[in-house]
Amino acid sequence: MRLGMSLKFLKPKEVADYLQITTRTLANKRALGNGPPFLRTERTIRYPISGLDRYVNSHMHHNARKKRYE
Repeated sequence: MRLGMSLKFLKPKEVADYLQITTRTLANKRALGNGPPFLRTERTIRYPISGLDRYVNSHMHHNARKKRYE
């Protein structure tokens, strides 16, 4: 990441609302390392919107099973 890049950040509550999960579930995902990327500064957690977009896109599923036509 380059310095001077303009990044937009969301608060944990905003991310949880967007993902339709609780802030506690989001915190658990953060602790387990399987949630969206985040920035921690002292006691503040923020999520870059670009990282959230990548996270959502990487967890998108298409056609769990292909149907067989006989």
